[in-house]
Amino acid sequence: MARDWELRVDLERKLVFPPIVETTQRPDTLLISELTKKLVVIELTVPWETRCQEAHERKYAKYEDLLMDCREAGWQTWNYPVEVGARGFPAASCGRMMAALGICGKSRKKAVSTMAVAAERASSWLWLRREDGSWKPDRRR
Repeated sequence: MARDWELRVDLERKLVFPPIVETTQRPDTLLISELTKKLVVIELTVPWETRCQEAHERKYAKYEDLLMDCREAGWQTWNYPVEVGARGFPAASCGRMMAALGICGKSRKKAVSTMAVAAERASSWLWLRREDGSWKPDRRR
Protein backbone atom coordinates (compact mmCIF):
# COMPACT_ATOMS: atom_id res chain seq x y z
CA MET A 1 0.00 0.00 0.00
CA ALA A 2 1.38 3.38 -1.01
CA ARG A 3 2.09 5.95 1.66
CA ASP A 4 2.35 8.92 -0.66
CA TRP A 5 -1.38 9.65 -0.99
CA GLU A 6 -2.05 13.35 -1.35
CA LEU A 7 -5.40 15.11 -0.89
CA ARG A 8 -6.03 18.15 -3.09
CA VAL A 9 -9.18 20.21 -2.67
CA ASP A 10 -10.56 23.09 -4.76
CA LEU A 11 -11.30 25.54 -1.95
CA GLU A 12 -9.39 28.76 -1.42
CA ARG A 13 -7.23 28.60 -4.49
CA LYS A 14 -7.65 27.19 -7.93
CA LEU A 15 -7.00 23.44 -7.92
CA VAL A 16 -4.39 22.46 -10.48
CA PHE A 17 -4.89 19.02 -11.98
CA PRO A 18 -1.72 16.91 -11.75
CA PRO A 19 0.45 16.73 -14.89
CA ILE A 20 -0.92 13.34 -15.93
CA VAL A 21 -2.78 14.86 -18.88
CA GLU A 22 -3.45 18.41 -19.96
CA THR A 23 -6.86 19.73 -18.91
CA THR A 24 -8.65 22.82 -17.68
CA GLN A 25 -11.11 20.79 -15.62
CA ARG A 26 -11.08 21.27 -11.84
CA PRO A 27 -12.73 18.53 -9.81
CA ASP A 28 -13.64 19.42 -6.22
CA THR A 29 -11.34 16.84 -4.63
CA LEU A 30 -8.47 14.65 -5.80
CA LEU A 31 -6.73 11.79 -4.02
CA ILE A 32 -3.43 11.01 -5.73
CA SER A 33 -0.72 8.40 -5.32
CA GLU A 34 2.07 9.06 -7.79
CA LEU A 35 4.00 5.94 -6.70
CA THR A 36 1.15 3.59 -7.62
CA LYS A 37 -0.31 5.86 -10.34
CA LYS A 38 -3.75 5.97 -8.76
CA LEU A 39 -6.18 8.88 -8.96
CA VAL A 40 -9.56 9.34 -7.27
CA VAL A 41 -11.85 12.18 -8.36
CA ILE A 42 -14.58 13.25 -5.95
CA GLU A 43 -17.13 15.81 -7.14
CA LEU A 44 -19.68 17.13 -4.62
CA THR A 45 -23.03 18.43 -5.80
CA VAL A 46 -25.78 19.92 -3.63
CA PRO A 47 -28.95 19.63 -5.72
CA TRP A 48 -32.57 19.61 -4.67
CA GLU A 49 -33.23 16.10 -3.28
CA THR A 50 -35.44 15.07 -6.20
CA ARG A 51 -32.59 15.80 -8.62
CA CYS A 52 -29.78 13.78 -6.96
CA GLN A 53 -29.79 10.99 -9.56
CA GLU A 54 -29.73 13.49 -12.44
CA ALA A 55 -26.86 15.39 -10.77
CA HIS A 56 -24.97 12.13 -10.20
CA GLU A 57 -25.19 11.13 -13.85
CA ARG A 58 -24.23 14.61 -15.07
CA LYS A 59 -21.16 14.87 -12.80
CA TYR A 60 -20.08 11.31 -13.58
CA ALA A 61 -20.16 12.05 -17.30
CA LYS A 62 -18.36 15.38 -16.80
CA TYR A 63 -15.11 13.71 -15.71
CA GLU A 64 -15.26 10.37 -17.50
CA ASP A 65 -13.35 11.54 -20.62
CA LEU A 66 -10.64 13.09 -18.45
CA LEU A 67 -10.28 9.88 -16.46
CA MET A 68 -10.17 7.82 -19.67
CA ASP A 69 -7.24 9.98 -20.80
CA CYS A 70 -5.54 9.33 -17.45
CA ARG A 71 -6.10 5.57 -17.87
CA GLU A 72 -4.52 5.73 -21.32
CA ALA A 73 -1.53 7.43 -19.65
CA GLY A 74 -1.16 4.40 -17.37
CA TRP A 75 -3.09 5.51 -14.30
CA GLN A 76 -5.83 3.68 -12.40
CA THR A 77 -8.75 6.03 -11.84
CA TRP A 78 -11.99 6.21 -9.89
CA ASN A 79 -14.83 8.67 -10.40
CA TYR A 80 -17.03 9.41 -7.37
CA PRO A 81 -19.69 12.05 -7.82
CA VAL A 82 -21.49 12.48 -4.50
CA GLU A 83 -24.66 14.36 -3.73
CA VAL A 84 -26.03 15.88 -0.57
CA GLY A 85 -29.46 17.40 -0.99
CA ALA A 86 -29.88 21.12 -0.40
CA ARG A 87 -31.86 20.35 2.76
CA GLY A 88 -29.07 18.16 4.12
CA PHE A 89 -30.16 14.67 3.03
CA PRO A 90 -27.14 12.67 1.83
CA ALA A 91 -27.67 10.52 -1.26
CA ALA A 92 -26.58 6.88 -1.24
CA SER A 93 -23.53 7.91 -3.29
CA CYS A 94 -21.99 9.44 -0.13
CA GLY A 95 -21.96 6.14 1.73
CA ARG A 96 -20.84 4.18 -1.35
CA MET A 97 -17.89 6.51 -1.89
CA MET A 98 -16.86 6.30 1.76
CA ALA A 99 -17.08 2.49 1.71
CA ALA A 100 -15.05 2.31 -1.50
CA LEU A 101 -12.34 4.41 0.16
CA GLY A 102 -12.32 2.08 3.17
CA ILE A 103 -14.11 4.43 5.57
CA CYS A 104 -16.49 2.19 7.51
CA GLY A 105 -18.64 1.98 10.61
CA LYS A 106 -18.84 4.97 12.93
CA SER A 107 -16.26 6.91 10.92
CA ARG A 108 -18.38 6.64 7.77
CA LYS A 109 -21.57 7.57 9.61
CA LYS A 110 -19.88 10.62 11.14
CA ALA A 111 -18.34 11.73 7.83
CA VAL A 112 -21.66 11.46 5.97
CA SER A 113 -23.43 13.32 8.79
CA THR A 114 -20.80 16.08 8.68
CA MET A 115 -21.30 16.41 4.90
CA ALA A 116 -25.07 16.66 5.40
CA VAL A 117 -24.80 19.38 8.06
CA ALA A 118 -22.31 21.37 5.97
CA ALA A 119 -24.55 21.21 2.88
CA GLU A 120 -27.61 22.30 4.85
CA ARG A 121 -25.74 25.23 6.43
CA ALA A 122 -24.34 26.35 3.10
CA SER A 123 -27.77 26.16 1.46
CA SER A 124 -29.27 28.16 4.30
CA TRP A 125 -26.53 30.79 4.03
CA LEU A 126 -27.14 31.13 0.28
CA TRP A 127 -30.91 31.37 0.77
CA LEU A 128 -30.58 34.09 3.39
CA ARG A 129 -28.32 36.11 1.06
CA ARG A 130 -30.22 35.50 -2.17
CA GLU A 131 -31.17 39.19 -2.49
CA ASP A 132 -27.69 40.49 -1.61
CA GLY A 133 -26.31 42.24 -4.69
CA SER A 134 -22.69 42.10 -3.55
CA TRP A 135 -22.12 38.65 -5.03
CA LYS A 136 -23.37 36.57 -7.87
CA PRO A 137 -23.36 32.77 -7.79
CA ASP A 138 -21.20 31.06 -10.40
CA ARG A 139 -23.79 29.64 -12.81
CA ARG A 140 -21.22 27.96 -15.09
CA ARG A 141 -21.15 24.71 -13.09
